[in-house]
Amino acid sequence: MNVSNSRREEPPKRGRAPREPKEPREKAKHPILRALGRTLATLICLGIMVCSLAAVAAVYYAVQATANDGNLLDLDNIELSQSSTVVATDPDTGAQVEYATLRSSNSHRVWADLEQIPTNLQYAFICTEDKDFYNEPGVNFKRTIGAMVNEYLLPIYSSKQGASTLEQQLIKNLTSDKSASGVEGALRKLREIYRALCLSRAYSKETILEAYLNTISFTGTIQGVQTAANEYFNKDVSQLTLWECATIASITKNPTNYNPYTNPENLIHRRNFIMYNMWQQGIISEEDYRNGAAQPLVLAEEDTNKKTSSVTSYFTDALFTEVVHDIMDKEGVDESTAQSMLYTGGYTIEATVNPKMQTAMENLMLNEGDAYFPAGWHEEEVTSISDDGVQVMNADGTPKTRTGDDGTVYYYRNVRTQAAMVTLDYDGNVLAMVGGLGEKTKSLSLNRAYSVTRQTGSTIKPIGAYALGVEYGLVNWSTMLNNSPLYQKQDMVIRDEDYCRKNGLMGLSDSQLKAYPNAWRSWPRNYGGNYGDGSDLPLWNGLARSLNTIAIRVGDLVGASNIFNFVYNTLQLTTLDPANDVGLAQMVMGSQTHGVTPTALAAAFQIFYDGEYTTPHLYTRVLDRDGNIYLENNATSYQALTPQTAYIMNRLLKNVLYSNVGTASGRYPNSNGMESFGKTGTASDEKDLWFVGGTPYYVTAVWWGYDAPYDMTNTLGKNQAKTRTCVTAWKAYMEQVQANLPYKAFPTSDGVVERAYCTQSGLLAGANCPSRATGYYRADDLPDTCNYSHSSGVAAAQSADTAPVVGQDTTGLDTD
Repeated sequence: MNVSNSRREEPPKRGRAPREPKEPREKAKHPILRALGRTLATLICLGIMVCSLAAVAAVYYAVQATANDGNLLDLDNIELSQSSTVVATDPDTGAQVEYATLRSSNSHRVWADLEQIPTNLQYAFICTEDKDFYNEPGVNFKRTIGAMVNEYLLPIYSSKQGASTLEQQLIKNLTSDKSASGVEGALRKLREIYRALCLSRAYSKETILEAYLNTISFTGTIQGVQTAANEYFNKDVSQLTLWECATIASITKNPTNYNPYTNPENLIHRRNFIMYNMWQQGIISEEDYRNGAAQPLVLAEEDTNKKTSSVTSYFTDALFTEVVHDIMDKEGVDESTAQSMLYTGGYTIEATVNPKMQTAMENLMLNEGDAYFPAGWHEEEVTSISDDGVQVMNADGTPKTRTGDDGTVYYYRNVRTQAAMVTLDYDGNVLAMVGGLGEKTKSLSLNRAYSVTRQTGSTIKPIGAYALGVEYGLVNWSTMLNNSPLYQKQDMVIRDEDYCRKNGLMGLSDSQLKAYPNAWRSWPRNYGGNYGDGSDLPLWNGLARSLNTIAIRVGDLVGASNIFNFVYNTLQLTTLDPANDVGLAQMVMGSQTHGVTPTALAAAFQIFYDGEYTTPHLYTRVLDRDGNIYLENNATSYQALTPQTAYIMNRLLKNVLYSNVGTASGRYPNSNGMESFGKTGTASDEKDLWFVGGTPYYVTAVWWGYDAPYDMTNTLGKNQAKTRTCVTAWKAYMEQVQANLPYKAFPTSDGVVERAYCTQSGLLAGANCPSRATGYYRADDLPDTCNYSHSSGVAAAQSADTAPVVGQDTTGLDTD
């Protein structure tokens, strides 16, 4: 059938088909950029390859270098290190005997389990030394890389940065691998990092922390927190308070700088810094921090039941310090590391100490009943209280205090005079040393004989002005010098500081001050305040009487700069101040900025034996545990004065003791007829008193005063013969130690002759001179001969070649 008008179905409409996407065209790059990109990519690949190879090589090196560690880092059974031994020569037999032991054994390290150690003590170390201790794998790579970049590439920090974790510090304590400079230092660091990673994998953090806290070093031969708690606070470690924990953690940073007995103020600052870190890191509260920071440093009183055999002598203390410094120089390590090496390294130290002399000096310096050195107690204001003095209490039993404007609390303690003594031979060997009065109760306590500087007073006169005056031929035994000030008041050269201070003139210049005649004074004065009588005196008399007026005239001839150069460079008095001590007051009268130590001053007086100077030293050699020489002392010897000058000065200084005008007249030791020489010294306001004396065997320096300089006339009065105190102690000591020694004379010099001189002119005596005495002169530099005329009473000079030789029986030295 046909169907009309039927509709034809049409396909549905569609959208326009999308065009096929074209492949994006690469934008053309500049040929140079393409080359740079390929080069950079190549360099990066090479860098990665090199770094990978370096890392592999570093790991291989570290594995090989530590392959023989064995039980070195076995924390389950830490082997006690070998103590170091000090040996000395027995003066009777000549044999080497043990004198002392520098140990880290049970008597100086008591192990404490971690459970016994307070959490505050644990975190006192962690918060300051290694705050990420519990979260790091034994090494803090971020800090290590930063420290390496700062050290070797770019100074990104203002100071040298430490990066050692507690694991790394423990490794230093347990191994002798401590070299820290140059390439070897970098390799040592690599070994340390590898060991720390291995240690961290092998042991728990608790085991590592326990080992660390039991092996760290403190002052002296103290190791471990248990021993430190007992030593400093007389407590078990579990009983320590927060501030006591922070105190103990402070010391290990630098045992000398933070020594609680010698540097308490430094220690308090460090202690408070540690507690601040603990507060900031959420270990303690702000209230705990502030309460702890307000506590004074109060150390334990000496336990009379405690054995004192572990307390080292002053000599051993100084020896320990000297060897530690030499190890630091040799190995390039810090002080704490060098100390650890010394008392765990098994070294044998050949010391210069004479045990019998050391014992004799210690017994004398016990000063029982104030036999030699009067006490002279007075109150002293301090910012902390240690066991060095007696705290002053109020009537109600509370401590006497004062609060400063800045809030600082000041305490008061009663202190007494102290003293120090040291003896050397003429080869620079330190034979005996005591750095304080009374029984020594602490190891490495303040050593006034070795490490404390004092103004020299008149003891500097012979080693500077007089010695160089004779050496340069400017003066001789009988040179006549005027006993009057070098500068008179009317010369307007020397200011009267007291007058200027009272009258508000301190700010005026010298030219402005010329309008005030009373603002000037004559200078110098002699001891006791007199200005001399204006007479002419021979040089020997001025030296024997220690007259400043005579010494200054000699010093003026020599020149202050010449004297300074000689005592600073030749006699190695290097604690003098080149900026402020080049002047006649400092170089002749001894009013220096800091002064010198008794050990250094005694060494300077060696030159009056034969003119030779030798650096003072406390050991000859240090041997390792295999008997090999590890260290030799670096002492040097050289001729500081000619033998002729040395002998003349020896005879001049004999007059201090043997002449009836000498400042130590009659106080020479009675030692089998042996002679001696010496020089007294008094610093301004009698704050420091000295005597340095020599015999044919020994030279000894004695100092007496307060630790904080203080005028002794305020406590001991003006009439007490304080200047005789030091020489009296020296005389008693010398008579004991020389009692059984054979007679010995000082060496003479062929270039020195005895001659009679005229006591009126100071020239060699002529036939008509009415009064004469004997002097010692260089044969090649004799004075002229006096041609005295009876008719006129006038002395004149004639050629020295005609002067007669006078023998030993000529009239005495004190005739004028």
